[in-house]
Amino acid sequence: MKRTFKQRVEAIVEAFSNMDEGLKKEMMAYDKIWSEREKQIKKVITNTVGMYGDLSGLVALPQIKTLELGEGEE
Repeated sequence: MKRTFKQRVEAIVEAFSNMDEGLKKEMMAYDKIWSEREKQIKKVITNTVGMYGDLSGLVALPQIKTLELGEGEE
């Protein structure tokens, strides 16, 4: 069966629409994954900084610049 020009264009548009919908779903899924991972990383950093601060109040610890607040950071 010979397809008309209209049918071909409609098929192309449908394929692109499906691809776009799939891409949007994938982006939403990755945004959710990345957001959760970002929360986990911040939690680990916060707890590490807190533990370092607690321990440095009890014993002399070597200075770890990345665990201390720099000037202007709060």
